[in-house]
Amino acid sequence: MNTNEGRVYFALDGDDFDPDEVTKFIGIEPTSIMRKGSKAGGKLPKKSSWTVSTENVVNEHIDVFDMTTEIVNILKPKKDLIIQSIEKFKVKPRLEVVLWFSINEEYSTPAIGFETETVSFLGEIGAFIDIDTYKH
Repeated sequence: MNTNEGRVYFALDGDDFDPDEVTKFIGIEPTSIMRKGSKAGGKLPKKSSWTVSTENVVNEHIDVFDMTTEIVNILKPKKDLIIQSIEKFKVKPRLEVVLWFSINEEYSTPAIGFETETVSFLGEIGAFIDIDTYKH
């Protein structure tokens, strides 16, 4: 691939919870769910997860600032329910950034960073940030 690619998602991960119950409780339709022990892409997930994701962006310029703000804007109105769900369902909140860097030197590398509002929101709900990077 000649260009950069990336996406950002927020996940609630845990050992023993029903993602459908999280959907009902929080009131946000997830982009995807995984159930511990059920086949997903040929693998058996070790944990269950409830995920809200941006679209996969394929572009010369990838802006993590914008993508994380998009996710936080979806979640922020439900902040109190997310905090309650973390306790109720014994899940861990995670913001995941997944980036594929082009090896073509004509393209800039993705802009990686987080707005103050994003960092504050993630701190308030006790989420951690994980950034995975790959080369094309």
